[in-house]
Amino acid sequence: MRKSILTGILSLLVFTALGAQKTPHPEYLMRYYFTAVEGAKQSLVPPISLLKSKQNKLNNYFPCFQPEGLRFNQFPSQAQTGYDTIFAIEEMISCGPFLAHRTETTNGEYKDFLRDSQWIKENLGFTVSQLKPDTTVWAPFAANAERSAVTNPYTWLYFQANTYDQYPVVGVSQLQATAYCQWLTHELNTSPEYASLQAAMRKAGLTVIAELPTTAEWMCLYEMSIQQPSQIGVGKDEIAGSYFRNNQKMGGGLFTFIQHQESKNIPVAYAGTKTARGLNIQNELSETLLKPLPARQIPAKPYPSVSHLVGNVAEWTSTSAYGHLFNNKTTILNTNGQLIENAYQQMTVFDFSGYLVDAETLKQHYAVKGGAWSQDFYYLDPMAVFFMQSNHRNNHVGFRTVLHFYPIRENSKD
Repeated sequence: MRKSILTGILSLLVFTALGAQKTPHPEYLMRYYFTAVEGAKQSLVPPISLLKSKQNKLNNYFPCFQPEGLRFNQFPSQAQTGYDTIFAIEEMISCGPFLAHRTETTNGEYKDFLRDSQWIKENLGFTVSQLKPDTTVWAPFAANAERSAVTNPYTWLYFQANTYDQYPVVGVSQLQATAYCQWLTHELNTSPEYASLQAAMRKAGLTVIAELPTTAEWMCLYEMSIQQPSQIGVGKDEIAGSYFRNNQKMGGGLFTFIQHQESKNIPVAYAGTKTARGLNIQNELSETLLKPLPARQIPAKPYPSVSHLVGNVAEWTSTSAYGHLFNNKTTILNTNGQLIENAYQQMTVFDFSGYLVDAETLKQHYAVKGGAWSQDFYYLDPMAVFFMQSNHRNNHVGFRTVLHFYPIRENSKD
C-alpha cells in the first residue's frame, strides 16, 4: 500500500515537471536556439568633447551608450515574430559602450584598404588578391524561353567601377571583414588623416579599436537608433517590429523597399523576380536595379540616424555559433525560457550530422544580422539571425564597423 502511494506521488511529480516545459513536436527537432548573451567588452564611454568635434571625423558614427559614467547598455530583447530554423531566445541583453558606423562599409572604403598593400602584407600576412571581394557572387541571369543564360554585368562592374563606390561592399567573408577592421584600427591610431582624433585621444588617455559588432551590439544599435525613437515620436507603426506583427503572413518586399514605396520615392527593386524561396518581390517599374541601394542613402523617415541597419545588405558580426547556437535534438526551451535537456529526443527523425555538430565547426560559423535585398522578408525581423562559415561570400552580405575605446595602458599590454 505504502509502495503504491509513493509510486503515485513520484508519478505526479514527474508529470508536473514535464508539464512545466514546452512539449516538443517532431518539427521542433529541426530547430536551433540562439542566445545573444556574451561577456560585455570592458570598453569606455569616450568624452563627449571627443565626439562633438567634426575635426575628429567621428560624426559618421552613432553613439551607443548611456549617459557618461554608466559602463553598460542593458535592454530586453524583443519577441521573435516567427522563425525559420533558428529561434532567438527572449532575454536581457547587455554590452559595453561603443560607436557604430552610420552606414555599411562601402566599395570605396574597402578599396582604400586594399591600396595599403605593403601594410597588409607586413601585418596581416595576406596578399591584396586574397582580400579582394569575390565578384563571381553575381550569378548569371538564368535562361528562359526567349534567351540563353546571360552573364551578370555586376561581375565586372559592382566593385570595379567607381560608379558604385558608395554602394555597400559585398562578396567579402567574415575573415576579410575582420582584416579590414584591423587595418581601420591602424589608420585611426596612426594615419595623419586622423591626426586630430589621435591628439584628442592622447589627451583623454584612450586608444580606439575598430571591430565587427557582436550580435548583442548589433541589437543594441537597433534598440537605440530605431526601437527607442519609435516609442517617443510619431510613426511607431512604420518600424520593422510593428510591420512584422501586422504582416506575418503577408511576406512581400524588404523594409527599405516598403519605406520608399510608402513615402512615394522613386521605386526600388530587389532580388530579380523572386527570393531564394520563390517569393515575388520584384518591382515591375524598375527591373534593372537588381542590387543593393547606395550605403549612404538615408532611409525614409522617421529614423534616419543609421542607414540600412535593416535591409539592403545583411551584416557580419563577430559572434560565432559556438556557445550561442544550440541544436534542440538535445535541448528544448521550457516555459521559463531556459534551455533544458530534451527527454523526448528522437535521434532517427532528422540527421544534423553534416551541419554545426561539433565545437570546431561551431567556431567557424558566424552570425549575420539585418536581412538583405535578396532574402526573404522574415530576416528583417531584428531578432532573426542566420549563420555562415567564416570564409563564405555572397552578393547580399556586407558589414559595418563599430569602435571601442580603451585606456592606453590596457592596450599596451596586448
